[in-house]
Amino acid sequence: MNWLKSILAVGLVSVVLFPAAPAPAQNTAASSGVRESKNIRSLKEIRDEGVVRQRWDMSCGAAALSTLLTYDFKDNTPETSIVVWILHRVDANRVRSRGGFSLLDLKHFSEARGYHAEAFSGMSIEDLALEKTSVIVPIRVKGFDHFVVVKGIFAGHVILADPGFGNMTMRVDRFETLWKNGVVFVVHPPDERMIGEKNLSVASRLVPDETVITRKIGVTAPSMFLY
Repeated sequence: MNWLKSILAVGLVSVVLFPAAPAPAQNTAASSGVRESKNIRSLKEIRDEGVVRQRWDMSCGAAALSTLLTYDFKDNTPETSIVVWILHRVDANRVRSRGGFSLLDLKHFSEARGYHAEAFSGMSIEDLALEKTSVIVPIRVKGFDHFVVVKGIFAGHVILADPGFGNMTMRVDRFETLWKNGVVFVVHPPDERMIGEKNLSVASRLVPDETVITRKIGVTAPSMFLY
């Protein structure tokens, strides 16, 4: 457990010493001499919006749960608090040997926080589309297990919050090849009023037409390098 405690200590110090800088503003001068200010957002900021990015190789499950609680239920739950809580109850060597936290670990944390959590297997894409909130699902990518948050399904694409990459979309047929056994981890809040209407960002719903991309630039767009 000392290995992750050391990492946590370094991580927490870095947060204190090097806080994230606010988004820069671009000032422009019009011909009238009136100065204007415009907020500029980078692609990385857009990609990370509404997603808790994992800080350690084996904490994708904690980051996925943090994303769901923080942004679906407006319950600010840092990834670090989930990691520390679980490691006080599960042997760190066991976590390392299995490559990260399990759904059972996430279930225990969720229930200790007042939620009801359950996992189902053999679910279909149609079942997934009917979920009222975002859910956590396990996928297997290039031989490694990974947890992602499914925000919804739109225009034949699965809208994902990936703790390792950020916001992304994936074709349904591609997602089905990675989705492990149709497993879905659902977290129910203690009060149904915490469930808001699903709001998929405009950017996530603007799925590009690959044939247009190919025709315009003359080459086929490569697939996402992680998937």
